[in-house]
Amino acid sequence: PGGTLTPAALDEALTDLPRPILVNATAGTTDAGLIDPLTDLADVCAAHGARLHVDAAYGGGLLFSDHHRHRLNGLDRAHTITLDLHKLGWQPIAAGLLAIHDATDLTALRHRADYLNADDDTEAGLPDLLGRSPRTTRRPDILKIAVTLKSLGREGLGALVDQVCALAQEFATLVDAHPRFDLYGTPTISTVLFRPTGATDTAVADTRRRLLHDGQAVLGRAAPDGRLWLKATLLNPHTRPGDLATLLKLVEGHTPA
Repeated sequence: PGGTLTPAALDEALTDLPRPILVNATAGTTDAGLIDPLTDLADVCAAHGARLHVDAAYGGGLLFSDHHRHRLNGLDRAHTITLDLHKLGWQPIAAGLLAIHDATDLTALRHRADYLNADDDTEAGLPDLLGRSPRTTRRPDILKIAVTLKSLGREGLGALVDQVCALAQEFATLVDAHPRFDLYGTPTISTVLFRPTGATDTAVADTRRRLLHDGQAVLGRAAPDGRLWLKATLLNPHTRPGDLATLLKLVEGHTPA
């Protein structure tokens, strides 16, 4: 009900289920950026012999930050983790990564095709593209990630993460103090959900489309509690406090009376 997995409910759901079991937890939900209680979920999975996968596509970037890394406590106990540095890594699409705890989990990707990676060609030193990636001739997306990590390092990326998380807190404070807006909740990462007070879902949807059509603002939408909310995902570290106030004024000005 709160938008994250409940360990007690998971424990009950896994009881007497046939094996194997895979539990998919989330570190940074699409709607509100919420993070499941990873340590407690890992305990439940261990008790039931279940594998734990964590979708950290959004929240995984918190690992760069000394201030926010603790939010991902328990992530190291996952068997597999997905990350997307297109988000809190500032990479162009695509920048998805799969991290695994046990290298043998990758054996399923080892395929042979005579026209791509014949044994004798591989032994002769020819590039084994199929052995490096199941996508073979697709572009090497890891290169831009490596360049960014080499240029900024963990400390540099962590500073950017800290900035956008602080911006989200600042925007949430502005919304909460405004008499004509409702705040969904304190942001966990850099996503802020808000809506004009008393507005219908139709009015909220119309406001979002007007802002987009007029080239004023690009806001997402979410309905975590059955009502429609505007979603501001702050990922630009160059955003300034004045930009946040302007955004709120734009939404106010485009909301039907």
